[in-house]
Amino acid sequence: MSEIRGVGLVRAIDATAGRITIAYDAIEPLNWPAGTMAFAVGKSALLNSATVGDKVRFRLESQQITELTRF
Repeated sequence: MSEIRGVGLVRAIDATAGRITIAYDAIEPLNWPAGTMAFAVGKSALLNSATVGDKVRFRLESQQITELTRF
């Protein structure tokens, strides 16, 4: 599958579990309507890329976030 990108709002960060919860806009390539999900991160350093309440762009690979940037 090609690279999947999304946009959303950070709702929670769980450093212990290595997960970030994002309320995301619809992700058309996956046929996902807008929703909220706790995603695993590929590298723990990504958890420091944003704080709760930040609007972010992210890249998914196998339902795991591999890139995360605030905007």
